[in-house]
Amino acid sequence: MLALVVLLSTAGITQADPIEVRTWHDLHNVRNDMGAATVYILMNDLDETTDGYSDYNTGNGWQPIGHSQDRFTATFDGQGYSISGLTINAESNLQGLFGHVHFATIKDLKVLDADITTSAGTVGVLVGSLEVSDVENVTVSGTIKGTGQGTTLFGGLLGRQAGGLVMNCASYVDIELVGRFVGGLVGQMTAQAEIEQSYYKGNITTDGPNEDNRWIGGIVGQFGGGAMVTDTYAMGNISGTHIVGGLVGYHWRGGATVTNSYFVGTVEGDADHAPKDDDDDPIFNIGGITGFSNPPQDTDAGDSQVINTFWDTDVSGLEISYGGGEYPTDNVGEGKTTAELKDQATFTDWDFTDVWYINPDVNDGYPILQFAVVTDAESITELPDQLSLSQNYPNPFNPSTVITYEVSGQQHVRLSVYDVTGRLITVLVDQQQSPGEYQVTWDAGQLSSGVYIYRLEADGQTLTRNMTFVK
Repeated sequence: MLALVVLLSTAGITQADPIEVRTWHDLHNVRNDMGAATVYILMNDLDETTDGYSDYNTGNGWQPIGHSQDRFTATFDGQGYSISGLTINAESNLQGLFGHVHFATIKDLKVLDADITTSAGTVGVLVGSLEVSDVENVTVSGTIKGTGQGTTLFGGLLGRQAGGLVMNCASYVDIELVGRFVGGLVGQMTAQAEIEQSYYKGNITTDGPNEDNRWIGGIVGQFGGGAMVTDTYAMGNISGTHIVGGLVGYHWRGGATVTNSYFVGTVEGDADHAPKDDDDDPIFNIGGITGFSNPPQDTDAGDSQVINTFWDTDVSGLEISYGGGEYPTDNVGEGKTTAELKDQATFTDWDFTDVWYINPDVNDGYPILQFAVVTDAESITELPDQLSLSQNYPNPFNPSTVITYEVSGQQHVRLSVYDVTGRLITVLVDQQQSPGEYQVTWDAGQLSSGVYIYRLEADGQTLTRNMTFVK
């Protein structure tokens, strides 16, 4: 985001007043002005009942905003609202809500229940191809089905990411196709692209016997060029003909790194249609983390690595981190049992203060990112209708506890902790937040035992509860 602001400043670009989007007609007209100075703000949910839906989501369906000759370079602020029922039936590349995005910002948006069928490639529910742009606080759900033979670059969120940052994003997209470079979040990452604090819950399957059903991963299909994946997880069933990984399909050369991430699910190949070795045995290249790691090469970007990253050996049945190739170091990921992956002690050097938390009643007991506002695809559209503050868990606690609260609308939220005399101890949250459920972990290890009061303030309302710290 900072890089984008600097770019706009140095270019002498002044952003104009925001343009409001209230109907599908308004959304369609975004393509008429995609310059860097333009800001669009979504003012309400768009769905099948909203004016203009049938004009743009029937027949061949939605025509993406931005293409290779005229890319979207503006800002789109969803303000926490959703665009539901997006339908695409295409025979050309660069498909999604947006087709081709360059030096742009897309934030605080949900694109739900999308239905994309295409015989071409570079497809994501949000963006087909994203270049040097920021995507933050975006959730997508729905299906992508590729009908072409050997189509490439499919991702639940983005088909391709070259540079830029994806932050606090979630994909609940089931993907079915015959093709290569397929990821639950992104099909291909390169040019120092970054994904942080994001996750995928869904299934990736391939249709038909074809050796091109490869380079498939729960987070990213092909991964290289100094790209980084940090604080992510994937949960689901990932399958292809060969070269399939729980997180990364094909870990390419060039200093690409996976850090503080995990996978829970199954990873499968197809023995009947995978390539064969000299003894006519199938070459699978199937791994709990990576399908295939390309041999190291000298590069200023450094070695490609997998650091503090795990997969569930009980669920996957896999004992190997990567199926083929080699890593230049011993940082290749580590298999853990289900019990170990539900134990915070396993995750050395992970941030369980600001990034992660574990609650046995949430995410099936596996670590979950604190930004996450949903727990499964079925409840993805169920947003709270009022401000609420739950009792902390556990309570009493030692030394840390999780505080859960719900926000009903886009608003400024402040969550504070006080002692019984009314003295402010700490401010845990003080920022604008979208509607949804949030969890925050508080560590009281440096304080004395006793009763503490936590207070939630938003939209002119104040809610308080007590919690007990016992050393």
